[in-house]
Amino acid sequence: MTIAWVQVVLLLKYIICFLCAVKNPIIGFLSNTLKHLLLYEMNTVAKILVVEDDMVVRANLEIILKEMGHELVGFADNAVDALVLFTIKHPQVVICDISINGTTNGIELAKKMHEIRRAPVLFLTAYNNEEFFNKAKLATPLAFIAKPIDRVNFERSVSLAVEHSRDLVGFTTDIAPVEECLYTRVGNRLKKLYIKDIEFVEVDGKYSALSVGQRMINCKISLKDLLEKLPRDKFIQVNRNFVINMDMIEDIDMANFNVKMPTKDVPISRTFKDQLMDRIKLI
Repeated sequence: MTIAWVQVVLLLKYIICFLCAVKNPIIGFLSNTLKHLLLYEMNTVAKILVVEDDMVVRANLEIILKEMGHELVGFADNAVDALVLFTIKHPQVVICDISINGTTNGIELAKKMHEIRRAPVLFLTAYNNEEFFNKAKLATPLAFIAKPIDRVNFERSVSLAVEHSRDLVGFTTDIAPVEECLYTRVGNRLKKLYIKDIEFVEVDGKYSALSVGQRMINCKISLKDLLEKLPRDKFIQVNRNFVINMDMIEDIDMANFNVKMPTKDVPISRTFKDQLMDRIKLI
């Protein structure tokens, strides 16, 4: 950022502070407009997930975050829904109440999120005793925000989390989660699937069936979205509807264009044959 641009930003900040102090609808509109322009130019807009079971607090957070210019990817009031949104929506920052609905509290939820992907977590809490604080520290939150929420401190904490999320970009990937696993929803639980155990995937429109340990697990996910989550050096598409784990190939029948997997013979289409041959090491 050049010196001239820094001066412009500082000037805009002073103008916003002045406009905010003036009680006038038109002035208020101009203030909010300038605020959103400033946020846009400084590239501070982030995708944020809120986990909170108090409707009043949720409504208040929604207003503040939208006025800050951020994108709310969703709300959840329990750990199961929160993990689904976290996995699907890929938020950059998570704002999480420690006391939420269900058997899993916010502390344990944050730990589970870190197993999937690193993202800054801001804890909301009405508790302030030392024992509770020490337990919450184990989930490595970026900050604690006390209830009732002080808007100035909240906005500062969110801005800090957004900046911190950019530092984590090099340590996260959409191709393979931290522990080389995927999660799929089964009833009210999230089932962990180790990627190395997936033999093949059969896709039908927006639905996929994963072959894991001689059983099929059905998921609502398209082929395109699934391929983004699987490591490209391990999995390859061999026809319109099948993706296979290359580590589990037993042999390739070049006469009949089939790949023999542990539990199924998967046909190879001519469209994908050359791509497969380029990936194997032929001696």
